[in-house]
Amino acid sequence: MKFSPLQRRGPRRTIHLLSPEERLVTRLETASCRACPANSSGRRKPHVFNRGHNSETVFLDDLDRQNFLALVARSRQRFGVRLYHYCLMSNHFHLVLQLDDPRRLSSLVAGLLRSYVHRFHRRYGFVGHLWQGRFHSLVIQRDAYLLSCGRYVERNPVKAGLAAEPWDYRWSSCRASALGETDALVDESPCYRDLAALAGRRQHLWRQFLLSDDPREPAIRRGAGVLGDGPFCERLDAVHGRRVRRRRGRPAKHPASERIST
Repeated sequence: MKFSPLQRRGPRRTIHLLSPEERLVTRLETASCRACPANSSGRRKPHVFNRGHNSETVFLDDLDRQNFLALVARSRQRFGVRLYHYCLMSNHFHLVLQLDDPRRLSSLVAGLLRSYVHRFHRRYGFVGHLWQGRFHSLVIQRDAYLLSCGRYVERNPVKAGLAAEPWDYRWSSCRASALGETDALVDESPCYRDLAALAGRRQHLWRQFLLSDDPREPAIRRGAGVLGDGPFCERLDAVHGRRVRRRRGRPAKHPASERIST
């Protein structure tokens, strides 16, 4: 049977072609969602970071970095920490981790910073504030965001011009995740393990991700307290009884009628 051109013509379809970077991000997100559905364990995975007071240097040489990582290792055992990604720069650090008991995060980080200050004071005869405030943390919603956060952390040396490739930098978790080198501090997250069955293939995909653009990077750079979608942030607001996402800029002024006169 022959068909006329009008009969053969079907509805028009619009085909959206993804860029290589978008395809890679989609693949990584699909793998991580399959490994760990949204908040599967209910345990939050914070991205902890802090910098020196007035952005001053806090790691003057390799011995300082070794001392800090030794303290991280000690805290890892004491608090039941799984450390997925880390990076030590000259004036700040990043840790992406998970605790058996998330309520102990403040005790963990406060003890870590305080112990390092004591060692720093003894070594250099330094007196005064070393860290810029307490510490900062970003609550990560799910493992798809965890991968993006790990990418951001391990790319810090490249952004700072200290390394041509992320795995060229010694003081981060990247050599373990991208090259398979042994690092006693680092644990592989379930979503990272689910990228591929073979370790070499996982490392290859991670290197690709590190060298690709990530649409979630701007949200991580803003560091607004929570990294996740709207419903997740609303659930945290309900749990804590307040808005957990920090607004950028100055707080809104109250109307004159609401101001307290003194």
